[in-house]
Amino acid sequence: MKIKLLLPWLLLLLSACAVQPPDKSYLEPLHQARLKSILIVPVQNNVIDVLAPTSVLATLPYQLAEKGYYTFPVNTVKILLEAEGYYEAAEVHNAPPEQLAALFGADSILYVTIHEWDAKYVLLSTTTQVDFEYKLVSADGALLWQARKQMSYSPQQQNSSGNPLADLLVMAIAAAVERAAPNYLPLTRAANAQAFSGMETALPPGPYSRDYQLYYQKLSPASVTTSPTTEEN
Repeated sequence: MKIKLLLPWLLLLLSACAVQPPDKSYLEPLHQARLKSILIVPVQNNVIDVLAPTSVLATLPYQLAEKGYYTFPVNTVKILLEAEGYYEAAEVHNAPPEQLAALFGADSILYVTIHEWDAKYVLLSTTTQVDFEYKLVSADGALLWQARKQMSYSPQQQNSSGNPLADLLVMAIAAAVERAAPNYLPLTRAANAQAFSGMETALPPGPYSRDYQLYYQKLSPASVTTSPTTEEN
């Protein structure tokens, strides 16, 4: 009798604990746009480290190329933008997207802003932190996708050796090394990977991805077009 009385409550508990599928509604603008190329413009820097934008910019093309999108060479983009009078990232971010897209013949533009790029030292601990905001717009300026990623790394977070004095020494050395030369690149790559391929913000495969045909065939079999790779063959 007790089991029968508890059964409805157990079913209710199980249904409440059931894993809900992630919301993929953010993908609709990307599915409609079917982007082929992405123009990565200079990174907006809101921190004091003047080298931060260069490091972030250098890590972006690889992740997007892995997703199957063509990205314009960042050095060429910088030279052409400067030839058009855009010397600062802030000027580029404030420029009409239509003009930027037309200049390169791009389908879309990726804007990235650095909000945090810092190594914080507290006693025997140094934590390196980054905070990036991503925004992808179409050639006419319509927002297609956006994401924000915060990552942190503490090299002294490791298993204890059983010797408290030795552990303190190791922690002190690791914290000092990280404070003197923070290792931002792994964090930057991880942030990009999570932004473009993570569960809640992943971009759909681009036309140069081997998954492109199957992906859109599952969405709408009648709307699948031949990928650029197939056309070239």
